[in-house]
Amino acid sequence: MSERTPNLVVTMFATVLSLQPACSSASPLISNKPLVAPVVTGTSMAAAKATVTTLPPELQRVRKRLLIGKRVSYREVQALADYGDSIGAFRMGERLIAINDPTLATDALHYFSIAAYQNRGYAVRHMVEILSRTDVKITPAHLAQAEGALRAQALRGNAKAIDSLIRFYSEGSPFGAKADQLEALFKTSADGHNAQSAFRMAVTLLSDPGRTSEQTEQAARYLEIAKESGSIGVQASAGNLLATLGNPQTQDNSGVQP
Repeated sequence: MSERTPNLVVTMFATVLSLQPACSSASPLISNKPLVAPVVTGTSMAAAKATVTTLPPELQRVRKRLLIGKRVSYREVQALADYGDSIGAFRMGERLIAINDPTLATDALHYFSIAAYQNRGYAVRHMVEILSRTDVKITPAHLAQAEGALRAQALRGNAKAIDSLIRFYSEGSPFGAKADQLEALFKTSADGHNAQSAFRMAVTLLSDPGRTSEQTEQAARYLEIAKESGSIGVQASAGNLLATLGNPQTQDNSGVQP
């Protein structure tokens, strides 16, 4: 058995990030400064949620105009978004995407993440589209923020967030291969679709002749999930593979179709 480190098993890194208002009392809320997405730090989203009910009067008026479809300038939307307002953040993300400049994708992801953290589940689709692109460069801070936002949505039962995290963790990009988190997602969102994904991951692991004992154990756990919640065919295949794991001489998974 190979002693190499499993390329799927990694230490979980998930940061829940807080948002701080981008405007200080010493400067106007709406400025003419160039667009720079604020740096996000901290461990709580309480500050972001609080800003929704504590918007300065000027930004309250901007938000109201935005909601009723009145014209709102780019800078006004930016100021609202930078203050942590979820509606403003979502609209800011949309405006950045509309510019069609790949260098702004990381900032758009930042704003969509703000919206997703505050239960704007419809922001997830835009986040996944950005994270799936190969022509953009996402900053580490915005990447960690996006992962946290997707996980928050997954815990709320957002199917798009769950499916996307399973795909991203399985592929090892853009968040890295995270076997423990992948297994947790399979367990907490067990249905026919995810059971089939768990089965495929198990087959992938078992098809590697140089796999470690840890990877074999991981595959067995995936198979148990597939056996419990998969379709009849998946349950039968998972059961057969589990049986072979107890008899190494019968293990040949090259012809198994996930």
